[in-house]
Amino acid sequence: MKDHMMEEQIHTEKHIETEQELWNLETVERYMDSLQNALLLYKKKYTRISVMRLLFFMLIVFGVLVIWILRAWWGWLPAVGSGFGFVGLLCCHAEVNLRMDAIEQLLRVCERYRLRFLGTWQELPDTGAEFLTKEDTVAADLDVFGESSLYQLICTAHTQYGRRRLAEVLRQADELPDARRKRQKAVEELSHDHRFALRFESTALHVDEELPKSRSVEQKTPAKPLQIVAWVYPFLFLGSMVGMFLGIIPYGVSLSLFFAALLFSWICSGYCQSCTGMLFQQARSTKTYLRMMEQFAGEAFHADHLKELQETIVGTEKKDGLIGGMRKMERILSAYQIRYNPVIHWLLSGICLYDIHLAGAAAAWERRYGDRLNKGIEALGELEMLLSLSTLARVREVSYPELLDTQEPVLHMEGITHPLLMPEQAVANDISLRKQTVIITGSNMSGKTTFLRTIGLNLILAYAGAPVCGHSVSASFMRIFTSMRVTDDVKHGISTFYAEILRIKDMVEFAKTTKPMLCLIDEIFKGTNSADRIVGAKAVIRRLTGPYMITIVSTHDFELCNLAENYHFEETYQDDRICFDYCLKRGICTTTNALYLLKMAGLTETEEI
Repeated sequence: MKDHMMEEQIHTEKHIETEQELWNLETVERYMDSLQNALLLYKKKYTRISVMRLLFFMLIVFGVLVIWILRAWWGWLPAVGSGFGFVGLLCCHAEVNLRMDAIEQLLRVCERYRLRFLGTWQELPDTGAEFLTKEDTVAADLDVFGESSLYQLICTAHTQYGRRRLAEVLRQADELPDARRKRQKAVEELSHDHRFALRFESTALHVDEELPKSRSVEQKTPAKPLQIVAWVYPFLFLGSMVGMFLGIIPYGVSLSLFFAALLFSWICSGYCQSCTGMLFQQARSTKTYLRMMEQFAGEAFHADHLKELQETIVGTEKKDGLIGGMRKMERILSAYQIRYNPVIHWLLSGICLYDIHLAGAAAAWERRYGDRLNKGIEALGELEMLLSLSTLARVREVSYPELLDTQEPVLHMEGITHPLLMPEQAVANDISLRKQTVIITGSNMSGKTTFLRTIGLNLILAYAGAPVCGHSVSASFMRIFTSMRVTDDVKHGISTFYAEILRIKDMVEFAKTTKPMLCLIDEIFKGTNSADRIVGAKAVIRRLTGPYMITIVSTHDFELCNLAENYHFEETYQDDRICFDYCLKRGICTTTNALYLLKMAGLTETEEI
C-alpha cells in the first residue's frame, strides 16, 4: 500500500508536523494518546467489518441452498451479490488491519522515545553488545556498546547493515574531515524532521531478518526446454478444454494433462525453488524494504549526503529505477504467496505450470535489478545510521561541533555534559587544551572518571558526525586512547597492573607516529604500591607529553602535580553530610574524603576521623 495511505490512516501526525521545535516528553505522550484513540476507532471498524463478513457469508450459503434444494434460479442473486460483497469486505479488512499495524508500530517507536526522556532507556532491546570486542578497550571504557551504552541510547536502526554501519562510525573510523562534515550536515537536517524519523523507524520495525545479497550474475534461469514446455503447455491444456466442451475430445484427456502437469511441477519444484532464490522467500522483509525506499524517496532533503543516498534508490531513470523495480518485485512476491494456498497453487500448476513461470520472472528480476538492490539496501542502512546519530538531538540539549582541519591537537569544550546522564543530573563543565598534559586531582566520587568519559564520549559523537552534549565544542581529529576499566586476565596470567602497562604501551607506540592523539588515563597505576606508582607515573606522563598529543591523567598522588597544569574536583560538608558539586576547578585539590566514606560505611570509629 502506498505511502500516502499511511498518511491518511495516521491523521494525528499533524501534532508532530506542527511541533517540530517542541519535541519533548509532553509532545510524545500527547501524540501517543492520539494514536491510541485512532487505534481504538480502527478496532471498532474491524469488528463491524467482521460482523458484516459473517452476514454476507450466511447470504452466500442461503443462496447456494436455494439453488441446490429448491432448484430456484433466483438463488444466484444473493449468492453472487453476497460473494462480491464478501470479497470487498476482505479487502477492507486487510486495509484496516494494515492501518492498525502501522499505528501499533508508531506506538512502539514513541514508547522508545518516552523511555529515553524518562531516563529508563536501558530497557531498550538493542544494546549493540555484539560489536563490543576485547581489543576495543576504548569502547568498553567509554560505554560505547553494551548494556547502558551510547549505542543502546541512540540506536534506531533495525536492518543489519544499518546497525553495523552505526557501530562502524562509533569506532573512530579513519575518514577524511569532509566526509565527517558531510555526515554532520545530514544528521542535523534529520534531527529536525521528527515526523519522518518516527514513520521511517516504525516501518523498519517489520524487518525480520537481513535480506541476502542478490546473486545477480550467478542467478540461475530455468532451462530453455523447461521454459518452452511452460509456454506451450497452457495452450495445449486450453485446447483440450475447448475440445471437451465441443464434445470432440474426451474429458479424460484434460484430466490426464492436468495431473501430468501437477506431477511435473512437483518433480521440478526443487529446481524452480533454486531459480527463485532465497530473496523471494522473505516476502515480509522485502516488502518492508520497499516501504522504506518509498518513504525515503518521497522526502525533499537539502543535505548533499541525503540527496546522494536518495539518488541511489530513485536513480536517474525513475521509470526503471530501483523503486519501480521493487514494485515489480512486490507483484512477483504477491504471486509467490499463492504457493501457500495449496488448492489454488495446485490448480495453477495443473493449468499453466505456475512454478516455472514464477521462477523465470524471479530470475529475470534479479538479473535486471540485483546489483541496484544491494546498493539500495546499503543506502537504507546508511540512512538508519544517520537517523540514529540524530536521536541524541531529540532527547538532549545539544550543539554541533566544529571539526578543525589541523594536525595540532586542539580541544575546546564549553558546557559539556555526559550524554548518558539525564539532563537534570548532568553538571556542565568547560575545558580548553592544546597539545598539552593536564593532571586532575580530587577526592573519591567527586567526578574525575565521569569527566574523562564525558570528554571521550562527546568526541566519539563529534567524530561520527553526531551532535554533542555541550554548548560549544571544537576539536581537531585525534586518535582516542583510554585506560580506565583495566582488569586482570587470569587465563593469560596478566595482572591488573600489567594490563594497564600494556594499555599505556599502546599509547607510547602510537605516539611514535607523530599523529594527533588524546590519552585519557584514570587513576594511573592504581594497581601497584604508591612508591612504584609515582615513579612509573612520572615516567609515563613525560613520555605522553608532546606536540602531537593531549594527555589527561586523574590521580590521587599530589607528587605528580608539578609535571603539568592542574585541575581538580572537590567536595564540601554540610550538617555532617558530604556534598559534591562536580564542577571542574583550576589548581590542585585540597580536600580528601576517604576516611569520611569509611565512616559512612561503618568501617571506622568516629574518633579516628
